[in-house]
This record gives sequence, structure tokens and C-alpha cells, in this order.
Amino acid sequence: MALTKLNYTGQGVVPHAKMPTGSVLQVVYAETDTRQSETATSYTDLTGMTATITPSSTSNKILVQVCLNMGMQNSGMNLSCRLLRGSTNIFAGTDTSMKQGFVQTECGITGYQYEIKNFTATTLDAPSTASAVTYKVQAVVNTAAGTWYMNRNHYNTADQGTTKSSITLTEIVA
Repeated sequence: MALTKLNYTGQGVVPHAKMPTGSVLQVVYAETDTRQSETATSYTDLTGMTATITPSSTSNKILVQVCLNMGMQNSGMNLSCRLLRGSTNIFAGTDTSMKQGFVQTECGITGYQYEIKNFTATTLDAPSTASAVTYKVQAVVNTAAGTWYMNRNHYNTADQGTTKSSITLTEIVA
């Protein structure tokens, strides 16, 4: 929902261009309970973890919030996730000799591959555009063998729960 005007008591209508810094103009939210599994050793888009927003001004910021639920197949398996604006990684460590992402985790102990782990990312992005901007989350297996799972664990039985993951984009007046 895009908010273009703000009514406040006794003062009439204020165009969004005159709204105070920090005001929220619009929110885009996507959630998924889709269960996805992947063995690729290159980054793969997570199903349902893509959202697009069109900022009203080139100076406005986009608050990006990700809530991601992942599981792994094998102990000793290593997983990375990253957050992209278009094709640009926007929330990662700075050591370019390593996989760059907001998640870097390993299932080190046998039995823990049956856990669903929650990972989050929050960043205030400055896309510097008034055109549509797409944000998405990707994951990769860093080890030679194994499967990662979104919204489920490795065992995937009826007595073990499944989850939802989400991405929220909030336009903030700068």
C-alpha cells in the first residue's frame, strides 16, 4: 500500500514530499511456507523470498528485513545465504576471500541436522532510484555434498513442524 498524503489534526493535508524524515511511505511484504530443498554449490534463489518496491524519491531509503528458516541434511555441512538488490550483494561481510552473506553456518554435530534454524537480516539500503527495485535471498551449499532445506528440516516427518520465511521492504523518508 503506497501512502501519498498524511492527514493530521487541524493542519489539513501534507504531501509526502514534506513528511518528516523517518516517516514510513509504503511497506511490501512477502511470506512463504513453501518447502524448498537444494544441493547446488552455486547460489540459488529461495522460492517466495523476492519482493519489489518502487521508491517515491531517489533520496529515500529501504529498510529490508528478512526472516529465514533453514535446515540441513548432514552434520559437517556448511551453508551460506545472501541478500541482493538486483544482482548486488547488499548485506555481507567484507572478507572477499570468503563466501559473502548474512548467514554462514555449519551443522557440526550429528542429530542437529534435524533442526530448523532461524536466520535474520536487517539493513537500511539506499537504492538511489525512483524505479522498481527487487530484493531477493539466495542460499548455497559450501560443502561437496548435502542438501539445504527452507521451511523444513532434513527428517521432514509429520511430528516435526514446518515454518514460514518472510521478506519485508519499508520505504523510509530520508
